[in-house]
Amino acid sequence: MKESGLNLRPVFPNALTMIALAFGVSSLNMAFWGQWKMAVLFIILSALFDFFDGKVARMLGVSSKFGAELDSLSDFVSFGVAPGFLMYQWTMNPAMRIDVLKDLAFRSDAVGVYWVFVLFLAMCCAARLARFNTMLDDKMPPYWTHFFMGVPAPAGAFLAILPLILWFASGETWQVLKTPAVVGFFLVFSGVMMASKIPTICLKHLHLNARHRTLLMILSLVFIALLVTTPFVALSVGGVFYLLSIPAGILYFIKERRIYLQKGK
Repeated sequence: MKESGLNLRPVFPNALTMIALAFGVSSLNMAFWGQWKMAVLFIILSALFDFFDGKVARMLGVSSKFGAELDSLSDFVSFGVAPGFLMYQWTMNPAMRIDVLKDLAFRSDAVGVYWVFVLFLAMCCAARLARFNTMLDDKMPPYWTHFFMGVPAPAGAFLAILPLILWFASGETWQVLKTPAVVGFFLVFSGVMMASKIPTICLKHLHLNARHRTLLMILSLVFIALLVTTPFVALSVGGVFYLLSIPAGILYFIKERRIYLQKGK
């Protein structure tokens, strides 16, 4: 008779989720101490581990409701709280905070007004994750196959911190990126895109012909080379392309939906 051993397979994806959460919380710590590059790095590492935990769970056949809920809690901290807090700390660093507070008109309201953007991002991320969990068993129309509903939480976090990434890519010279108006816009835009039902392209379900696959592979290799040599330039280029993909994805979705509805008539 064969002895039944302890099944450790469910532990691995949940461990990856915990690591992603640890990086998200560590990003908060780095932001508090003004270690901006480390804070950005930890958010990106959190996104990488968040990507792999689901892959590993499906590969091992151990997907569970517990894992899905744990993943959502990790995503909320790493992509809903950490990016907003990082951008707030970066914009309102001690030197700038002193300059702002010297102005009597800003002394009572400035910090609170800017903090609203942080709260908005967190609430939008929470709304997205809650909607995602409630829709896990829903069957979407076929024309949604190649699309996400709204921007995924990791991508939303990336958009939220894009001004900081662009600032590093510029050699810390584009000071306009550090203004509360620019930072506030990106936090609001990211939050709206996460909570919205706007279709955005999902590459993992996108069927490409041989020529397009070759082109994508070449672009990926170029991006990896840039990432190794000039990481913030590479991330900036990726961010700009992702922003451009949003309107392109909407147009592609409209086309796919029209074709599907015409076939159904």
